[in-house]
Amino acid sequence: MELEKASARLAPRSPWQAVDLGTKLYRQWAAPMLWVWLAFTLVPFGLMLGWSLLADTLWPLFLFWWLKPLWERPLLAWYSHALFAETLTLKQLFQRWRQYALPGLASQLTWRRFSPARSFNTCVWQLEGAKGEQLSQRLRALNSYPSNRAGIMTIVVLHLEQFMAMGLMVLLYTLVPWQFSLEWSDWFYDQSALQMAIASATLYLVMCVTEPLYVACGFALYLNKRTWLEGWDLQLGLTRLGRHRATRTGATVLMLLALLLPLPEPATAQPAPRNEEQQQVIELLAGPDYMPFEERTERQWKNRDDGNNSWLEEFWKHFFDNLDDDEKPEPSSRPFDIPDAVLWILFWTLFAGLAIWLLIKVLDQLGLGSRNRDNTPVIPTHVAGMDIRRQSLPKNLRQAVETALAANDIRLALSLMLRSALANLLRRYPVALAAGSTEQQCLRNLKATHGEPLPILYLQRLTQAWISTAWAHRPVDTDAVRTLLADWEQISTEEAAHA
Repeated sequence: MELEKASARLAPRSPWQAVDLGTKLYRQWAAPMLWVWLAFTLVPFGLMLGWSLLADTLWPLFLFWWLKPLWERPLLAWYSHALFAETLTLKQLFQRWRQYALPGLASQLTWRRFSPARSFNTCVWQLEGAKGEQLSQRLRALNSYPSNRAGIMTIVVLHLEQFMAMGLMVLLYTLVPWQFSLEWSDWFYDQSALQMAIASATLYLVMCVTEPLYVACGFALYLNKRTWLEGWDLQLGLTRLGRHRATRTGATVLMLLALLLPLPEPATAQPAPRNEEQQQVIELLAGPDYMPFEERTERQWKNRDDGNNSWLEEFWKHFFDNLDDDEKPEPSSRPFDIPDAVLWILFWTLFAGLAIWLLIKVLDQLGLGSRNRDNTPVIPTHVAGMDIRRQSLPKNLRQAVETALAANDIRLALSLMLRSALANLLRRYPVALAAGSTEQQCLRNLKATHGEPLPILYLQRLTQAWISTAWAHRPVDTDAVRTLLADWEQISTEEAAHA
């Protein structure tokens, strides 16, 4: 590989930064990668899909999925050449197929088929061509600490592929006529030929995106690991520095001659350029690209053999070291030799207390628990997101409603009336409400607790008008709003006289 021709900056990165580089490689070459994928897989997929439909079995499609390591080899070959300024044509990929597709393929299709680091290890087989003991040493060296995160990357791409396939499948199924069966059992068990073809084609379309992305991320992780181990960034830096020195050779010779002429001892003029070059090398190597630093914080036990441990350290030492010890401890005079049964009783007591406390909190949130011992319901401050506190309500309800109606704002007028009605009714007819209760839940609780007096029936009419206007976007007319307002004023007057 000619590192100088790399179209990406080869520098030490974290594993996830390397994965990000892989996504950039895929975005840059998404179109040619799609053509490579289709050229090598479209015909095999079509044949296996036809075989599956004719034989009414999923085994051919399973075979296509099992051969994914084979379909990934042309993609990696194209990436590895394109990164170093060599674009392979489809004809060249077909001609070189035996060279890049066969190394390590047998193991990847058998006992290493489910290896989570497949995208990373494929680069070792295909690009390095190592065999035997040399291959084992290379795999151990490249998979050594720190981790490449290739396994986690595989899990992420696998879930991405599944979610995209399910989402696309659901989209297609929701666009077909309702006469088409939408039962989940039909999707996965009693599938017709059409359903099987739709599901298979959907998965193949998703793999047209995820497979080139998966290969690109694995290739980027491989490049990053070799950059860390072999110092590719240092090699490129020294090469650039050498070329920079070569371009300045003539100027350096002239400068040396100019320094040598006036001085009797020419050696005194030579260290100047050498020191400057050494300083350039030192600054280059000390930069963040070549000498990355990582800070790591770890917690470890202090030396326990010094005899100066505190009582708390002795307690935790005994708790963690001897809690699962099945052997009977020897008699000792130390004060922290607590029996395991006592420790387990303490643990389960704390656990049960925490569980009961959480259960009580959940019941309170659902309105099933009693917050006050006198069982008096607490008047909420908000219902369905609407503030029903007195200070938030208008002092003159009719004037506020008429102002909203004059501005043709039916929603605001009904909101003012509903907030005022809820504030008054919940004080006259207290009821337990859970946090986040809606208008209809509040109405149902009022009916269940206090029956159907005239104010609650009025609230039902007002709630229906509010839902029709605010949520169904079918606003009532202004006359209906004024009728509801007049009815509320009459109910309020009658309630005040009755009181």
